[in-house]
Amino acid sequence: MADHTDGHVPDRLYTGGTPHLVEIAPPRGGVRVMGRETIGAPDHDNLDQHWRWADVSGDGSHWSRFMGHQVQVDIEFHTANRREVNAWKDRDEIRAEGTWTLALARQQCWEGYLRQNPLDQLLEIHRIATRLLNHEAIDWRREVSAVEQLEGRRVYYDRTPAVVSSACVLEQGCVMLRPVGLDCFPTSVHSLDREDEDDPFERDEIKVELLCERVWWWRDKPAGDETELRRRAESESQGLPVPDGDAS
Repeated sequence: MADHTDGHVPDRLYTGGTPHLVEIAPPRGGVRVMGRETIGAPDHDNLDQHWRWADVSGDGSHWSRFMGHQVQVDIEFHTANRREVNAWKDRDEIRAEGTWTLALARQQCWEGYLRQNPLDQLLEIHRIATRLLNHEAIDWRREVSAVEQLEGRRVYYDRTPAVVSSACVLEQGCVMLRPVGLDCFPTSVHSLDREDEDDPFERDEIKVELLCERVWWWRDKPAGDETELRRRAESESQGLPVPDGDAS
């Protein structure tokens, strides 16, 4: 009978495709203990069609049945009371406040403030975490970080081709976008009736939430060569002949 605790390699193990990593032990000294995870045949007949397995050896020589969390979910939730004294408003109050953060695969990807009834916000945290776990642009089980997956990704913002210029604000659940082929994003329809010189939708870079419904994440191919788009835009703005090339 096979020894499942020493040198065990299950049958029909799938090792193709993009490797998915999972934690196989608690972090040690702040360093995650990772192993490759995939599916394979069960150890016993007449059971599930597949089991999930994790390579605990690091070289494929021993696999353990994996029944753990595929993506680690960490939520920090802090409440506090703070006194506010305002002589001008004749106010002396103690107010409820608090903060919370969400991390997936040990990477903080959202933060928020708590209201007077903090437990009511648990439903909102659940909704946000569920959507982020299934985010179109992030595979939380890849070896590369969420920041590396996001930076440089081609997207659309409304109808404007754009690129993720930075994910330095990922901890806030946001990324920075720059337009492609334009100096600035066109004025948003949401602000056409406003007279605001600091309108964020008229800037050359904007900050958007990962769950912003105005971002389309599937622009895997550029709408024409992006360098060519910028050259055409610069030529048109200077009244010069437009370079040859299709930038549609």
